[in-house]
Amino acid sequence: MAQRETDIELYRMQAGIARVLGNPVRLRVLNLIGGREVAYGALLDDLGVSKANLSQHLAILRQAGVVSVRRDGVHVYYRLTYPEIKDLCSAMRDILTKHLSASGRQGRRLMRRERREAGA
Repeated sequence: MAQRETDIELYRMQAGIARVLGNPVRLRVLNLIGGREVAYGALLDDLGVSKANLSQHLAILRQAGVVSVRRDGVHVYYRLTYPEIKDLCSAMRDILTKHLSASGRQGRRLMRRERREAGA
């Protein structure tokens, strides 16, 4: 494959991953998993979504290759396929935080809410 074709394919793949990451519940899942392996039940408890909803989001993340699954008897565990995904999400949040703090009163209000929720 020529370099130009390779670049086009990489951009197509990058856009696909961006679409997968473009959902708040899936971003919360990735944040909860972080750099460790997390049981399905723990994700369900922490997220407060229905089993069906969580299963759909995890299936999308698995199909995209973002998370991997390990089964141990009746228990199911999820982890990031590539640890760099955590860094990517953190970098995106850092950029958005800077953007909000630069955007005046509304940004400051959202930042206060974010800090309250992070402390909860």
